Amino acid sequence: MVKKGRHSSQERLESFNRIWDSLKEINAPVIVEGKRDTVALRKLGYSGNLIELNDGKSVLSTVEKLVREYGRGSNFIILMDWDRTGEKLAKQLKDYGESCDLSPNLRVRRELFALCSKDISCVEELPTFVNMLKLSS
Repeated sequence: MVKKGRHSSQERLESFNRIWDSLKEINAPVIVEGKRDTVALRKLGYSGNLIELNDGKSVLSTVEKLVREYGRGSNFIILMDWDRTGEKLAKQLKDYGESCDLSPNLRVRRELFALCSKDISCVEELPTFVNMLKLSS
């Protein structure tokens, strides 16, 4: 159930749509934790490049793969869950990314956290969150 806060469900839905549109405009790969996150983002209509971190390889090898595929200086979006593990992974990705001359983007994650963290704790729950907002608007 979406908690009533300072903002109405309609305002929160509009905020989500703004964040979502900005994500779709950034032409950069999005790093997520696993398959369920990929499924959730596809369900919400995201068609950009998604890279799953939990593919059996280390965080560093994922960052090195980004360097090989996109080149130094490229951007990538970090979209980890809002729990302790997600926080740790996001920090590792940011640190490794910067040390490999990449530009990690945490803005979308921070904005989604600010909007959703009282209701959900992970990326895979975003479609449910959006549906709850739509139903209560």
